[in-house]
Amino acid sequence: MIRILICDDDRAFGDGLERLLERCGIERRDEYEIRKVFSGEEALQALREGQWDALFLDIEMPGISGVEAGMRVREQLQNYGLKIVYVSSRPGYAMDLFRVNTFDFLIKPVSYESLEAVMDKLTRTLDRGGEMFVYRKKGQTARRRIGEILYFVSRLKKTEIVTDGGTDEFYAPLKEIYEQLKDRRFFYCHKSILVNYDRVKEFHYDRLVLDNGGELEISQAKRKEVRRMTGGMGMEG
Repeated sequence: MIRILICDDDRAFGDGLERLLERCGIERRDEYEIRKVFSGEEALQALREGQWDALFLDIEMPGISGVEAGMRVREQLQNYGLKIVYVSSRPGYAMDLFRVNTFDFLIKPVSYESLEAVMDKLTRTLDRGGEMFVYRKKGQTARRRIGEILYFVSRLKKTEIVTDGGTDEFYAPLKEIYEQLKDRRFFYCHKSILVNYDRVKEFHYDRLVLDNGGELEISQAKRKEVRRMTGGMGMEG
């Protein structure tokens, strides 16, 4: 079950997006729980009251705008796991949207094909059932939930894994870890640091800020690559 919240002050558009999502669920054989709200205030209240996987959020709304609502989700509700998909008829919000760690962006009118692509990425990205990263340490198997991993750092022959619960060390090349996790949106910000994109709160030109307040350097060699990955959003030098 994927729980989806739609927030748009245009009720007709919300109804249409709901129908497209229902079609997507049928064709993909996925089960969606969908709820519609019609203002930023209602969206924030729904997120206070329950757990949602994705929020399809209109940008231009009276009262609390979509951008402001997204910032409040991250900063006030401290909800960094919610996948925010902005929906707008205008694409000129790149910097503001990136500051709230936007998952994706859809242009109105939304086509079924573009929505299907977003839902495919969403399904692959969601940490359904607590998917684990498995590694070997001293002849034993250790596991960490992927959603709890902040980053990996290579230190000589060992790799350090940094999670919400602390750190651990094991023997494995960072390249092998990347191949295992690249489809989960892990990326290099430095040749020796592999980061969980979903745990990044802010990107800057030469550094990134994690949702726990920690900061990591974006090396000069990786800045173009990271800029290309993010579309250059929020990375002024």
